[in-house]
Amino acid sequence: MEHLKKGYYRPSRFPSEKIPLGARSVGHYIVDRSSRETAAAKYFLQVFWGIEGRGRFLFNGKEMFLNPDEIAVYFPGDVHNLAAETERWEYRWWTMDGPLAATIASEFGIYRSGVYKAGKAPLPLFRELTEAISTNTPASERNAGCIAYRLLCRATDNNSMKGEGDSTIRDAVEMINRNWRSTQLSVEAVADSFGLDRTVFSKRFHAEVGVSPVKYIAGMRVQNALSQLKYTRENISSIARRCGWNDANYFARCIRKAVGCSPEDFRKS
Repeated sequence: MEHLKKGYYRPSRFPSEKIPLGARSVGHYIVDRSSRETAAAKYFLQVFWGIEGRGRFLFNGKEMFLNPDEIAVYFPGDVHNLAAETERWEYRWWTMDGPLAATIASEFGIYRSGVYKAGKAPLPLFRELTEAISTNTPASERNAGCIAYRLLCRATDNNSMKGEGDSTIRDAVEMINRNWRSTQLSVEAVADSFGLDRTVFSKRFHAEVGVSPVKYIAGMRVQNALSQLKYTRENISSIARRCGWNDANYFARCIRKAVGCSPEDFRKS
């Protein structure tokens, strides 16, 4: 059987400071059933686009399968755990980083790690991204970020989260996506804005999104804080405030819970 593992990587570890959404890497894999990635937490956003065969993913302990014309998404800080499920599995992938990577994905309706309908993989765009990442100039780095954004647009044209399910909760998710930076945002505030009791709202939110609203808000804040710790030089207390924390000590506890170390140590890692 044909095997292929081609990946192309930006020469620099981090995107340029003026690039809010960086294209970090892109690849094309054809693997057999024995293929399995070592489970590890990674601090960038990665999208896998199924072409042929089937792959198995674990998202926070939940098993899901990637079929052709679907995408699988891991957010910054997620443990990547995937393996081939069929004798031949072909997929394309790309990764994004920068301070706005997680926010931009959520604005497109990809507001949790998982599998989504996407349509046929746009192979010409993948080739464009490969060329841009392989060319080491400031202009090509900016162009790569633009192409990664276009890939995300194409991936969400057929997003299965759109137009289905609980419209009130989808509106609540959009509200959180717009306001997660505010220290005033809370589950109670969101529930009240839709005239719902907190308990009822939380149950409906969990049924639609797959996590509680508390975890969703915390996840948005942590994902963006991790990106800013890695890809900006802002002081830590400023990042905490910008990401919705009034208390720097509580911010540090949240980061330690997510990644197992302090914000300072995470920035150095």
